[in-house]
Parts: sequence; structure tokens; C-alpha cells
Amino acid sequence: MDKDEKELMELKHEAVPGYRPVFNVVFLLAVVYLGLILWKTIR
Repeated sequence: MDKDEKELMELKHEAVPGYRPVFNVVFLLAVVYLGLILWKTIR
């Protein structure tokens, strides 16, 4: 690597505790909601 090349900078942050389970619940609710809409339109 040349001296003139700059290193790639990467932005990071610490994960918020409890974020993942909340995300999973909201995602599951969204999938169920969309499934109900699809089921009612097909029926």
C-alpha cells in the first residue's frame, strides 16, 4: 500500500440494548398484518 493512499474510514456505533427483540416483534406483526390483507383479498 502506498503512503499516499488513505485508509477507509468506517462509522460505527454501539448497539442499543433491547433493539433486536423489539425489531423482531414489529417485523412479525407487519408480516401477519400483510398476510391477513392478502388472505382477505384472495378469499
